[in-house]
Amino acid sequence: MRIAIDLDDTIFDFLGYYKQWFPKETDMISKSISKNVYKLKNNREFWENLPLLERPKGFEPYIYSTKRINSKVYTRNCLSKYGLPIKPIYQTICQLSNKADIIKGRCDVLIDDSIFNVKKAIKAGLPALLISRPHNSNIEFEFRIDKLDIREIEKMYNYEKCALQI
Repeated sequence: MRIAIDLDDTIFDFLGYYKQWFPKETDMISKSISKNVYKLKNNREFWENLPLLERPKGFEPYIYSTKRINSKVYTRNCLSKYGLPIKPIYQTICQLSNKADIIKGRCDVLIDDSIFNVKKAIKAGLPALLISRPHNSNIEFEFRIDKLDIREIEKMYNYEKCALQI
């Protein structure tokens, strides 16, 4: 199975680390975060030192899919730091864009922590699963996994394909 994985808050603890860099930022809405991320665009220290949140279990990602605006070199260095496989990184620069527009056909399923990204991918015909994280735990969604574990991914992927007849 060719699995595309989001990076921030799926593999790396972006929000936790972001809050350390912007401790006075109490408004955690995407507009504020986007403005601050633009300030961090060329900050090697930030992007290369994101804490590891979860390591994929039982599989290697086929590709990474992200909405980052930073250099892919920083991303590769962070992946390497944790011994994660270096695979192609597909960056969708605009936060409102659909990741499926550039990864559909290059993978079988997308794993993401953003309900927005998951729903847009599914609507475009790309199977996608929402990984449970504290910021999305209050959202009811049928196609959800709790861990980056191949057994859980395969089970939910097969269920989703059957349910949506993709």
